[in-house]
Amino acid sequence: MPQFILTYHGGSQPSSPEEGKAHMARYMAWMSGLDMVVGQQPLKNTHVLGADQIGTPMMGYSILNAPDIASARAIAEKSPFLEMDNASMQVSELIVMG
Repeated sequence: MPQFILTYHGGSQPSSPEEGKAHMARYMAWMSGLDMVVGQQPLKNTHVLGADQIGTPMMGYSILNAPDIASARAIAEKSPFLEMDNASMQVSELIVMG
């Protein structure tokens, strides 16, 4: 089955610990039942090299199995990450080299 990487960009921080816990609960509920290879992996200490054409740096990623790009996109569109202000997500199919 093809694998897809979801990259998380931007997004606001929760305004309170309670909001953070509620958001995490929604994320865990969304993720349960998906064929995740790698669940959400936050990134830190990100450095952009070269021409700064990236826009909003990647904040984290997930890798999932899905039958096709349309299915992967439909899964991503339901992510609670997109509920945050200034949040965007990129969905890309991984190419197996070799």
